[in-house]
Amino acid sequence: MLTLRTDHLTTLEKATHDTLKQAVSEQEKLTIVHAAEQCGVSPSKISKLVRKLGFTSFKQYKRYFSGLEDGTPASPPSGEIRRLMQFLEHYDPALADDFVSVFLRFKKVILFGLGPSYICAEYFGYKLRTVTDRNVLVTQHEDYTERLADKDTLLIIFSVTGTFKSFEPLLGAVQKQGAQTMLVLEEPLNTRDSSADYIFHLSPYKQEGDLLAFEKTRTIFFIFMEEIITKLRQTLE
Repeated sequence: MLTLRTDHLTTLEKATHDTLKQAVSEQEKLTIVHAAEQCGVSPSKISKLVRKLGFTSFKQYKRYFSGLEDGTPASPPSGEIRRLMQFLEHYDPALADDFVSVFLRFKKVILFGLGPSYICAEYFGYKLRTVTDRNVLVTQHEDYTERLADKDTLLIIFSVTGTFKSFEPLLGAVQKQGAQTMLVLEEPLNTRDSSADYIFHLSPYKQEGDLLAFEKTRTIFFIFMEEIITKLRQTLE
């Protein structure tokens, strides 16, 4: 990224900058030596000036003020950025529609998560209360969840991978109370042995393999949550 600042330039540097940017905009093949001559300074002064302005070189400065580029050196996106771009490119709106259709069938909804996923659940709970009259509760305690569950309850468990802890005992306990259960997983996972009534796999793209569960991002959770909030708000309108 480029942060272009002129407030810390001396009077001479500002005058040189004004002359220089005019020169590079009019002379496509201007070299740093000829630029220095036109500004009445040495080439080293030009190099120092462009770096002080935030550019990596005179070449980048010249391309920026000639309108050939925005001044930001091209750099490959991180693995996480690529993953998010892939997710957005192949996003299926039906996923949010299916979630909302299940959500609206219950009077009470318990959002459950551990570690960073619990924080996501708290945020989601706050937003849900602004767009629905459902009784939305958030917790990270299994015993509390079991006491709250009844036949009018939907338990939603948020987990990036579903592998940090087995949720099967909790799923079984609340199902005995007549509640239904949902897993919302950010990453792909084989869930053929899960007893959850509903399972949402948000993305087929995994995060870096060397990250521990608590180190992984929850960005796709938040994107999906905002989609849900938007759709629920539309039902109110």
